[in-house]
Amino acid sequence: MRQDFVPGVVSIPGGTASIGSTIEEVELCVSNWSNRLVDATYTEAMFRSWILKEYPQYPIEIRPYLIGQFPVTNGQYKMFLTENSAAIPESIAHDEPHDHPVWGVSYNDAVSYCSWLSIKTDTVFRLPTEAEWEYAARGNSRCDFPFGDTFDARKCNTVEAGPGHTTPVDFYPSGASQFGVWDMAGNVEEWTSDTYRPYPGGTVIEDYLFQTLGPDYRILRGGCLTRGGDLARCARRHGPLPIEEFRFTGFRVVQEIARTEPAP
Repeated sequence: MRQDFVPGVVSIPGGTASIGSTIEEVELCVSNWSNRLVDATYTEAMFRSWILKEYPQYPIEIRPYLIGQFPVTNGQYKMFLTENSAAIPESIAHDEPHDHPVWGVSYNDAVSYCSWLSIKTDTVFRLPTEAEWEYAARGNSRCDFPFGDTFDARKCNTVEAGPGHTTPVDFYPSGASQFGVWDMAGNVEEWTSDTYRPYPGGTVIEDYLFQTLGPDYRILRGGCLTRGGDLARCARRHGPLPIEEFRFTGFRVVQEIARTEPAP
């Protein structure tokens, strides 16, 4: 029987996933968002360079996997803390509700949580790859957001939504992806297991992230409550900027499906 501290998971079928954006999708994003970014110092040229990290679109074969239906919550993370000497995340230090996503978690602590959960359950848990995260968010629908092509502040916790704080991970049922994965846009950014690399055929974008964090920074996905809807797009690639507004980092888990050998 699964315990309360074990995140519930959703089954994602394997297949060929189309990851990233075409140049037409890049330019459409720039056209749609460059005049409504949350920071007036962001220029259109800067924004285009960030979105070009999504280019080119490429195919990748993905094995079936199970992904957390929700981000890991404060309540689930507290069990990990009772048995480990990890740093106390800000969300727990601030005594945020148990059903809100844990945030202020480092990449290494997220990996440690997955290792601990694997031992506790005798099952392999880990962080999702970029491709697994994006496929769970959009499938092959090519939609911009988990809930469709059109941004809707009623379906996700971004700065446009206005609460100014995290919300329960099940607060936006209409924001779930086609696979039934919730809260993949806004609320907290989510760690993946990948470091930044240009997609096959793409070029390295040496932006502020690259210059500040170096060439091997970890990729975050999904946007957060202090940033705009542009960062909550399914294809958007980001990193852990050491700035107050970007400290809302959390994660969700992937549970691996055991490989079965074909009968002789």
